[in-house]
Order: sequence, then structure tokens, then C-alpha cells
Amino acid sequence: MRRGPLFYGWIIVCVAFLGMVFVYGVRHSFSIFFPSILGEFGWTRGSTAIMLSLNLLFYGLLAPIAGSLGDRWSARRVALIGVIVIGLATIGCGFAQELWHFYLLFGIFMPIGTAFCGWPIMGPALANWFTDRRGLAIALGQMGGGLSFTYGFFIEFVISEVGWRYTFFVIAVILACILLPIYFLFYHYRPKDKGLKPYISMKMHASSELEENVILDNESLSQNWTLGKALRNYRLWLIATAYMLFWGVGCYLTLAH
Repeated sequence: MRRGPLFYGWIIVCVAFLGMVFVYGVRHSFSIFFPSILGEFGWTRGSTAIMLSLNLLFYGLLAPIAGSLGDRWSARRVALIGVIVIGLATIGCGFAQELWHFYLLFGIFMPIGTAFCGWPIMGPALANWFTDRRGLAIALGQMGGGLSFTYGFFIEFVISEVGWRYTFFVIAVILACILLPIYFLFYHYRPKDKGLKPYISMKMHASSELEENVILDNESLSQNWTLGKALRNYRLWLIATAYMLFWGVGCYLTLAH
């Protein structure tokens, strides 16, 4: 239900949008750093690109853990820890001298931060804040993920001005000075954290009977759906397969090169 001239859930949409741009922009700028790293160290393209493969692998493994921590612990703390971890890993990449340094920093620590402050925390928050127009809210938040690919234009400009090592430091400063305060000041995982209720449009709110049915349906779903039942449902695996084909094959397979 809305209170005041602006429903706070739309602020959460903006937070998710900016988070997607800045968090995933670090990973998606890999191909911009790639030629500079190859040029300085002379490693093979295949061995160097493994650090992106590790990034994606560990992110996939850690995403369920991050989402579970958001539900069971403090989602804001998880998100803030994630920003700090990805910031420190980014700074570390600026000092890296060996290939295994990049494997450790970009391939392992960075996806830990990405999972903790990225979509596994933002997606559920949007679902919590919107009973109605949930699809619109999630779509607007995901727009940041699409625009994160354009982050590379900025990265390329900074590399041309200060070099690739200092560019990693610039990214870390952006995370610390922009994203960290945004998460700390404006991010709330559930409406009740601010004494509010999820968004319900005037059309839905006009009928108290319909509103009651929505609440009952939500309660029924939350009581009936368990992890075991979800894993046995073919719809979950269809969604997972679609994500794998779209992001894994259609996007990340070609991103590095």
C-alpha cells in the first residue's frame, strides 16, 4: 500500500538499477581490460580468460548462498559486505603481477562481492516491495544490468587517460563513494523495515475482497513451496536452462573476446 506522494518501493527500484550498473559493470568491463593485460604480461588469451570463467563459475555457486543470507540474516549487511569485497578485489587487481593473482582476485573474490551485493539481493527485495506491478519493477531494475555493458565506454576512456592499473582504483573509488552510501542510506530488503506495506495499485486496493484473496494466496504459496518441491518442479529447471542459454552461451561465451 502506498503512503505519501511517492511509494518508497520505487526508490528501491532505483537502488537496484544503480547497483546492477556499477556491480556488474566491473565484470562486464573485462574485455576492455583484456588487451591491456595481455599487452603487459604476454600471457595467452586462453589462460588469461580463465579468470572470467572462474568469476562466472563462483558467482553461480555463491548466488544461492547470498540469497539465503539475505533472507535469514540482514540483507543490507550482506549487500554492504559485498560492495566492500568487490571494491577490495578491484583494488587488488590494480596491484596484480602474476596470473594466479587475477585468478584469485577477479576469479574468486570479486564474484563473492558480486553475489552479495548484486541480483541475488536486489531481485528478492523488488519482489518483496511490489505485490502489484512486480514485473515492471523487476524489469526496471534489470535495465541496470543491460546498461552495465555500456560501463565499458567509461572504462575505456579512463584506461586511455591513466592506464589499466589506475582504472581499477577508479572503479573501487566509485564503488566506495557512490554505491556504498546508496546501499547504506536507501536499501531496505522488506517494506516492513520502513513500516510500510508492499505496493498495491488503486485497482487492487479498491476491492477489499480481492486484496484479502491476494494476501491469502501469497500466504498459501509461502507455506506450500519448499526448496525440495521447487527442485522437483520442471518450471524451475526451464528457467535455469533459459538463463544458462541466454547469459552463459549467448552472452558470456563471447564477452571475453
